[in-house]
Amino acid sequence: MEGYLQKMQANIWKLYVLHAVRGSLVHVAVLVIFLASNGLDLQQVFILEALWSVLQMGFEIPSGYLSDRWGRKPTLVLGAILKSIGMLIYCLSFNFSGFLLAVVFLSTGSSLFSGTDSAIAYDTLLELGEEDQYRKIAGKQAFFRFCVEAVAGILGGLIALYSLRATLWTTFGFFLIAPIIAITLKEPKRHKLQETRHFAAMWNIFVTSVVHNPAIRGVILLNSILITMAFSLYWFTQPYQEMVGLPLVLFGVTHSIIVLCHAFASRYVHSLEKWFDDRLLLISISICMIVSFLVLGLTSSIWAIAFFFVARIMWGFTTPLTSDILNRMTSSETRATVLSFQAFGFRLLFAIVSPFLGYTADVLSLNQAILISGCIGAVLLVITFFSMSVVWNKIPK
Repeated sequence: MEGYLQKMQANIWKLYVLHAVRGSLVHVAVLVIFLASNGLDLQQVFILEALWSVLQMGFEIPSGYLSDRWGRKPTLVLGAILKSIGMLIYCLSFNFSGFLLAVVFLSTGSSLFSGTDSAIAYDTLLELGEEDQYRKIAGKQAFFRFCVEAVAGILGGLIALYSLRATLWTTFGFFLIAPIIAITLKEPKRHKLQETRHFAAMWNIFVTSVVHNPAIRGVILLNSILITMAFSLYWFTQPYQEMVGLPLVLFGVTHSIIVLCHAFASRYVHSLEKWFDDRLLLISISICMIVSFLVLGLTSSIWAIAFFFVARIMWGFTTPLTSDILNRMTSSETRATVLSFQAFGFRLLFAIVSPFLGYTADVLSLNQAILISGCIGAVLLVITFFSMSVVWNKIPK
C-alpha cells in the first residue's frame, strides 16, 4: 500500500514535468513572423488557428470520453506521441498545406491532454486524500508550464536572430521528453465507464451534466468566452507590437513577461479564495478582460502593451478557477468528459470568431479589430452572467 501511495505521489511531480514540456514553446514568440516569412498573411494565420480549434474541438469530447473509458495514462502517452509527430511536420513544412498537416497532429495530441491531465491530477489527489489541494496543484502546474514558456520565449527571440525555423526544431527536441514521462505515470484507481454504446454515452453525459445542469453550463460558457477573448489577444500581440514599433529582438522578452504574468496568476489564484468568493472573482476577471480590450482598441501606444499583460493574468486566474469548480461539481467516472466539454466550448467559440478577427484586422485596422472583439465579448459575458443569475447560489464558493 505504501508503495502504491508513493507512486501516486510521484504522479504530481511528473505532471509538473509534463506541463513544463507543454510550455517549452520556443517558437511561439516569433510564430506569426515565421508564418509570414513562409508567405502567410494574418487572415491565413487565424484560419490555421481556426482549423486547429475545429480539429481539436472535434476530438475534444471523444478524447475526454476515451480517457474515462480507456484510462488517463494511455491517453496522455498517445497525446504526447502525436504532438511530437506534429511538431516534426511543422519543422519540415514550408507552406500552408504543410502547416495544416502539422496542425492535424498537434491538435489531436493536444485534445488528448485536454481534460485528461486535470482528471488524473484530481483522481490522484483523491487517492491520496488531498483533493482539497487541487486548485493549488493546478496552479503550480500552470506556473511551471508558463515559467518554462517565459524562458522559452526569450530563448526563441535570441534563436530567431539566427534562424526562425531553428526555434521550431528546438521546440521539437523538448516535445520528445513528454512521451517518456507519460509512460512512467501510475493510473489512479477510480470508477470507469462501462457503457459500450460510446456515442450514446457521451451524449448522455452531455445532457445530464450540461443541458440539465445550468450551473455547470454557465461555468463552461464563462470559461469559453474569457479564454477566447484572452486567446484572441494572444494572436494580436505580435502584430500590435509591430504596429507600435517594438524591435523584433524584444518580442521574446515581452512574450516571456506576459507568460510569467500568466504563470504567477495561476500559481497564486488559490490564495485569492481567502478573500474573494469565486463568483465575485469571475465577475472581476470579466471586467478586467473587457477593459483590456477597450484600451488596446482605442490606443496605439507602446505603453498599451501592458494591457496584454493584464489580459494574460486574467487568463491565468480563469483556467485553474473554472477547472476546480467543475471538478467539485462532477464525479470521477465522467470528470474528464465534462472537462473536455469546457475545452470544447472554448474551441468552438474561437473557431467561429477567429476567421472574422483575422479578416477585420486585414481589411480594417488592428485597433478596430481588437475593439470589435472586445465589444462582442462584453455582450456575451453580460448575457451569460444574466442567464446564470437563477443558479448563482449553486456554484461552489
